[in-house]
Order: sequence, then C-alpha cells, then structure tokens
Amino acid sequence: SAAQRTALHVASAIRATSLAIHATLELRIREALSQCADEARSTVMLRHFRDRGPTREECTEVIGVNDKGEPLTRAMQLGNEQHEEALRCAAARLEELKPGGFALLPRYLINPQTGRAHFISRQQVKALLAQGRGAELLGSIEPDIVLHTGTPQQVQRAFDFKFPCVNGVETPWRRYPEGHPHQYASQKEVYESSLRALAFRVLPRLGVLP
Repeated sequence: SAAQRTALHVASAIRATSLAIHATLELRIREALSQCADEARSTVMLRHFRDRGPTREECTEVIGVNDKGEPLTRAMQLGNEQHEEALRCAAARLEELKPGGFALLPRYLINPQTGRAHFISRQQVKALLAQGRGAELLGSIEPDIVLHTGTPQQVQRAFDFKFPCVNGVETPWRRYPEGHPHQYASQKEVYESSLRALAFRVLPRLGVLP
C-alpha cells in the first residue's frame, strides 16, 4: 500500500542518515545530555523542595497563569525551569563535543504535501509574527535539540528533554490533540517522519530513551 511504501521510505531515509554521525561521538553526546537532565533536576528540586521531590498534589496545584492566560500548574513551572537549566548545560557540552553541528530549539515548518520539514530561523519566525502571519506556524515543530551536519536542514538526531514532576515517573512522548494538524500522532512519530532522523527522549535518572 502507499502507506507501507511511505513508511519504508522513511525508515530507509533514517537508516541512511544514521550513518552520518560517529557512534562514539553519539555515545558521548547521549551521556552529556543525560548528565544535563540529572543536573537540571537536582538544581531545580533543591531550589524549591530542598531534600525531597514534590507530591502529586503539589504537582497539580495551579500557581498562576502562563503567557496565554492559561492556568499554570506547579508541574509546568518546574518543567519550564528544568528545561532552561538543561538547555544551558546542553549548549555548553555540545559546543565542546560537536561545535557547529547542533541547534537548540530549532523551528521547522512541515510541508503538508510531502511531510518533509523545512528549517526556518528565529528571525523568520519573528518576521511572520510581526506581520500577523502566525497562523503559518501552525503545525510547525520545535525539538529541544537537533544534531546536524553543519546545517539545521540536515538533521542527524533529535532530542527532547522530558521532566516528570513526581520522582520515578517515566514521561511519555506527547500526543497531539484532536484538531491539531498532527492530531493523534506522537511527537516522536512527527519528528522522525518529517526530519528523517531518529528522535529520543532524555529523562533525569533514566537517560536517553526511545
């Protein structure tokens, strides 16, 4: 079927891209990102809870509103802070390990006809928003980190940090809601099919996971 042919094409494209990064370098990068997730978790939890983690009740507590005026839970706030810490750490480590070969929070538009991702710069994003054309960004993706060949258009790997609020919980990939351009698909599925590269989660204490 056409769907099977597309899946095979995606799989073969991912395999071909996978050859483009050295296994030893990838292992060192995975270890570095895992350490960044651990350090971010420790830093933020120490800041808020000293020698313990939050309870489920504390995680679901609404503590304010976000930029869109929507309820902001403690889990969201802690997740935001951990992401900031982890990305700062990742930037420093990747600058040592793969200078010029990574991007933090890159934005990609996805061609609805081909399903392929097209990198757009922060300046282009700002220009679209300034022109009132923000709707054109609907369905775009923004992985936390991509490894690339020297240009963000040629992605080798994608990583998303996932920070569970309660200790010991494995946070899954997010699924897009009904009505979204990628409805019902997971982030991993969309990342891998559009970027033609393998995508991984990075969790504190658990490391790099599929």
